[in-house]
Amino acid sequence: MRLTDVEHITLPQKSWRDQLRLFLQASGLSTIPLMTRLRWQAHDLIEGLQASLLGKGRAKRSAITHPVQLLTAMEFLMGLPPDLDVERRMIQTLVGRALIEYRKRVSQEREKPMLYAREASHYFYAGFKDQQLISKVSSPAEQFFIVQRIYDNYYFFRLFYICSIMSREPAEGANKLFSKFMRSSFFLSTVQDDGTLAAKPSYRSLPPKDHVVYLAKRDNALQARLREDQGLRTELQSVLRYFRPLRG
Repeated sequence: MRLTDVEHITLPQKSWRDQLRLFLQASGLSTIPLMTRLRWQAHDLIEGLQASLLGKGRAKRSAITHPVQLLTAMEFLMGLPPDLDVERRMIQTLVGRALIEYRKRVSQEREKPMLYAREASHYFYAGFKDQQLISKVSSPAEQFFIVQRIYDNYYFFRLFYICSIMSREPAEGANKLFSKFMRSSFFLSTVQDDGTLAAKPSYRSLPPKDHVVYLAKRDNALQARLREDQGLRTELQSVLRYFRPLRG
């Protein structure tokens, strides 16, 4: 993916004092305030995205060919506090434009419109179909294979759902995807390291509350339903208590 209509932004570079502070923190001799560290991390990410997507800047360039390569950037973006709104908007612009370009390219290759929401629904239903089979399987080996397949499908569902939000697709194409996101998140939190399923969700394995709130606020289909359904608003507030904040 390469963007030609996005302006390159020059960010302030770390001074020798900043580099010294980083060295001292790495050595355990000092600490850097959280907001300063996050701002530096955001700037490094923006520099990397600009180098890869715009072909400009001092950061190392890498070829971005699929949205999965942007997932780390999207997760970082969803966890940024309000104090770093400027950096968040910069990352949003770069990632959002890259996702739109990818959608255009795939639509041309398929000769029909591609929507991230539609891709997300496809992966969710593939995973949900397998999820319904688990109770009917007695062989541990077969169950492990099915759980792995569900995990993969829900992983790509989550990826494409986030892409639909980041690229600001219309609400019509993302009908009730947030509910599916919550359902798949709770299931994935029951998957243990050995591939077996725990009886109850592991709340530490759920996505950070910051990510869930970010998606909920920007899911236009969900917001339309929340405006009309007081019971749904109450239910959402109740469910959010199971999710842990990213910091603190």
